[in-house]
Amino acid sequence: MHKTTSQDSVSALHDLSAVDLVAGFRARQFSPSEVLEDLLAHISVWEPHIKALYAFDPESARLTAKASTERWHRGEPIGLLDGVPVTIKDNIATKGTPVPLGAATTDLVPAASDAPPAARLREAGAVIFSKTTMPDYGMLSSGLSSFHPLTRNPWDLGKNPGGSSAGAGAAGAAEGSKSRAASNGAKRRTFIIW
Repeated sequence: MHKTTSQDSVSALHDLSAVDLVAGFRARQFSPSEVLEDLLAHISVWEPHIKALYAFDPESARLTAKASTERWHRGEPIGLLDGVPVTIKDNIATKGTPVPLGAATTDLVPAASDAPPAARLREAGAVIFSKTTMPDYGMLSSGLSSFHPLTRNPWDLGKNPGGSSAGAGAAGAAEGSKSRAASNGAKRRTFIIW
């Protein structure tokens, strides 16, 4: 794993970068299932406050992480991101999940197939555990959505992150230190967000 400076100290598996996760899987320091469980515990603390996720599916993610764990145990990862937990923005289709585009007026029809970014992530072995919220059609810089609850900034719950990737930004910012005030300004380590 990469060396960290005192400012970049890693206290939990969800603090690790994708590169460090894969290195840890390869060295059998931890498994994709262990990483996912650590991340899910972190999400259970923050998501009720920040509301960054849409179509959160921990059970499906557990099955995917278990399959990845078995592949790493055999020394046969299927791709460069095998076992790395990821989110995908609401507007990128994932098979079987409706694509509301952040708008309450959108018909909620399950997507027939994965869009290319989601398909490439799955082919690389990534563990898609949720989609992230966005404003109506990605067009409101305020981050307001008529479909999703207002996403909150994990560094200051009285504010929202704004922008077309409000949920992705909030999820990335929440993934890291336990204490926002104590780590203000520290370099963040985030899981992959699309």
